[in-house]
Amino acid sequence: MSDTKDKSINGTVEIARSPHEVFEYIADPVRIPEWQPDVRTAAFDDPAAVGVGTRGREVRHVMGSDRSFRWVITEYSPDQRYGVRGLGGPVRAHVTMDVSPNTNGAGTQLSYGIAFEGHGVGRLIAPLARKGARKDLPATLDSLRRQLEEAPL
Repeated sequence: MSDTKDKSINGTVEIARSPHEVFEYIADPVRIPEWQPDVRTAAFDDPAAVGVGTRGREVRHVMGSDRSFRWVITEYSPDQRYGVRGLGGPVRAHVTMDVSPNTNGAGTQLSYGIAFEGHGVGRLIAPLARKGARKDLPATLDSLRRQLEEAPL
């Protein structure tokens, strides 16, 4: 049984890059540590076959120590939508990112959503994960924007 009921954290950022460039960047797990400071490393298990069902892993600094997490791609629509869901563990993140041209057509609007599902003791920990994500999301999205706008791809 899960506890995600309408407890997602959402944010939006405008990025001066094309939807294709933004999608390629966010869908490359090796790039995650560049814009998520708590992520030490991330990779696909099989980078040759990326799509819904592809699995990956990351090492993230959480609660004072590095921890390994596994995830699976749940949504993969190039240049439009990318989603992953955590596998195993007491708290599992569900992340979705929607990419679309911004209103003036000169860049991209990225909508980011994250929800946490608690299992067992994770039901007690999930509210802490939500609180942290809610606090960190604006800085994380700003870091993503800066990386895309300022660094060569």
